[in-house]
Amino acid sequence: MAGIIKAATSQSGDMNGLAQPFQFGDMGNAYLQKVQVEAAAIIKQARDEAAKVKAQAMEDGKRAAIAAAEATLKTRIDQQLQTLTPTLQNAVQQIQQSRQAWQRHWEQHALKLSLGIASRVIRRQLAQQPEITLDLVKEGLELAVGHEHITVRLNPADHAALGDRVLKISQHLARLGQVQVVSDPQITSGGCRIDTEFGNVDQRIETQLDRIAQELGSSN
Repeated sequence: MAGIIKAATSQSGDMNGLAQPFQFGDMGNAYLQKVQVEAAAIIKQARDEAAKVKAQAMEDGKRAAIAAAEATLKTRIDQQLQTLTPTLQNAVQQIQQSRQAWQRHWEQHALKLSLGIASRVIRRQLAQQPEITLDLVKEGLELAVGHEHITVRLNPADHAALGDRVLKISQHLARLGQVQVVSDPQITSGGCRIDTEFGNVDQRIETQLDRIAQELGSSN
């Protein structure tokens, strides 16, 4: 008997054995998502780079602005210094002049004070040792030796106390000249003045101190 051929059937059922159809829509969606992700990444990278460029540009701009500001500030400072330099130099010069004037003032004050003290000491010494006046007369006569007419002027008190001794000394030193000793109230105590036909030798105490002051003043 001829066999009957039957169609083979699937053990799992009639539908599971059929081939599944290819889904183009799913493939398109996946590709689109991939493209969108890549595009988003590109856009993000571009934005990041743009932000970096912008930040760098801003930084460069800041540096340039700071450099320009510093240059402008330096220029202004230089200009102000150029303007102030003569003023400062003038101020320094005035300070130096004031200092020198102050120093001269106090030097003169100190000298005047010293001479005042010296004058009092000398006059006190003259009161104790009137012979000092004789030494001044001798010094003056030595400078006046050689003149024919000599007049020795003394303070009235000194003339009364030392007149005779002064006359003897004067005659001895003057020798051939004519000598006279006179009382003169313009001569301060302790000093004398020797007059000749050609001038005088001033041996007054104040004159001696003035000479010392001039010498000290000229040496400063």
